[in-house]
Amino acid sequence: MAISTALSASEALEILKAREFDVIVSDYEMPQMNGIDLLRATKAAYPHIPFIIFTGRGREHVAIEALNLGAAFYLQKGGHPRSQFAELRNMIEQAVSRKRAELALRRSEQRLSDIINFLPDATFAIDREGRVIAWNYSIEEMTGVPARDILGKGNYEYSIPFYGERRPILIDLIFESSDEIAKRYYGVVHKKGDLLIGETDLPRLAGQKVILWGKASPLYDHDGNIIGAIESIRDVTERRRMEEALRESEARYKGIVESQEDLIARFLPDGTYIFANPAFCRYYERSYDEIVGSRFRARIPPDELPLVRKHFNSLTRENPTGYIQHRVILPGGEVRWQSWTDQAIFDEKGEIREYQSVGRDITDMVQAEESLQMANRKLSLLSRITRHDILNQVTALLLYLDMAKENADSPLMADLLGKMERVGHNIERQVAFTKEYEDIGVHAPVWQDIKKVLHDAIHAFDLSLVRIECDVRDLEVYADPLLERVFYNLVDNALKHGGGISALAIGITMSSYGIILSFEDDGIGIPYDEKEKIFEKGYGKSSGFGLFLAREILDITGISIIETGEPGMGAKFEIFLPKGTFRVMKRNDND
Repeated sequence: MAISTALSASEALEILKAREFDVIVSDYEMPQMNGIDLLRATKAAYPHIPFIIFTGRGREHVAIEALNLGAAFYLQKGGHPRSQFAELRNMIEQAVSRKRAELALRRSEQRLSDIINFLPDATFAIDREGRVIAWNYSIEEMTGVPARDILGKGNYEYSIPFYGERRPILIDLIFESSDEIAKRYYGVVHKKGDLLIGETDLPRLAGQKVILWGKASPLYDHDGNIIGAIESIRDVTERRRMEEALRESEARYKGIVESQEDLIARFLPDGTYIFANPAFCRYYERSYDEIVGSRFRARIPPDELPLVRKHFNSLTRENPTGYIQHRVILPGGEVRWQSWTDQAIFDEKGEIREYQSVGRDITDMVQAEESLQMANRKLSLLSRITRHDILNQVTALLLYLDMAKENADSPLMADLLGKMERVGHNIERQVAFTKEYEDIGVHAPVWQDIKKVLHDAIHAFDLSLVRIECDVRDLEVYADPLLERVFYNLVDNALKHGGGISALAIGITMSSYGIILSFEDDGIGIPYDEKEKIFEKGYGKSSGFGLFLAREILDITGISIIETGEPGMGAKFEIFLPKGTFRVMKRNDND
């Protein structure tokens, strides 16, 4: 504790100008200025410094005047010095403690006042008697009523700027919960603990009807007693109008979108869907809740994923819209074609905020185009066969007939007749090929039980001397209806050109890209330089059409076939079924 002394009241006043003190202890009888005058001067300049009169004069009117002027204590000298100064010390400590508490309270009240004043929402507070004790800058701006004109006023003065009359409002429900007030003046009032939240469209500000949203709560003292209430008010008129306009717009948009058969969706850059119309949900056999809010992913064949990524990467602010066609694998395993128009929506920073996509199933159109292309290719090939192969054979046949006429009695007749017979058989085979070839692609691809297809193809031959191993699991293959013809031709080719086979093994191997179905015999095999030629039309010792037809049939649905066997150890045909062209069969327990 530091103590400073002054020999006179005037000297004390000079010291006070230079330093701050926690308390002043003064005598009463002093030259030029007595203790009461010093008290009066000190309180005028430094009202918050506690002042103690410590004097030997015990006149009652001096004590009363000192206390009336704001002295903290009045202590008369006399008695034992030790007890006298102990009492003075106690007074000093009480005065300083009281001063510090009052200072802390004033600072706290000032901070609270500053907080209220600078709140962005219009805010005011009242005491238990309904008098306004706080009126911040925002509510001054909202109502046009300055704080100086309303602070201290009661009798519902605060309701006049809003309603043009004195009447209870939301803040008054803190003291008296009245259902009638809530029902009469507010659309809805919610209560969360001791917090009330209400909204009303009755007020008028500057003659304009507005919608106000308010929150009111009690004010408590240190003992937990309610000493008042505070309310914050926000003008939500424009926001409510925008929300209503948005709801109407969304309702119109929703009605249009939900009636569309096109697939419509919106999703974020991370893949989270934020909208999907009913057609989209039906197509992928998912509910709205299963798609929206999730990172739903349609199954796209692996070989087309780079194309899809490139498509989305190409969408820029300058070119935000793009078009793409690709295949998709539906939940049931069916492969379909889709076309999509995708648009990237950008934010103010130039970053993609979301994607909007409109798509449709174009499988029928693609199949029609493919069928047309197939028909054109077949017509072209059949035309070439008709104009070239068959006419060549007919020309040869006519030549041999002329030669036969000229050599009717010649020993060459038998040879000429044999040649004419062979030409006739060739014409027969070529005409049969045109009939078989024209059936490819005529009917749409279907899902087929691979076990049944193999069984029907193999049992068309007498294979009593051939050991057959077949393990293809319970699979279905999506292929042209002539799929059985592929395996028929493979068995026929093995029997005719395998050099006498004794074993035939059929199996499957799984890979990350699909399934390899192998068809292997133990015959003489196929030379390396003929492994690709055997699939060409007309190549070989027989008609030359079997393996050519097999590749054509498989190619309809993107299935490929190659020969990979070791010459001298047997032929091995590998049929590659990419994902989407096969699925595991769902058999019944009784099957």
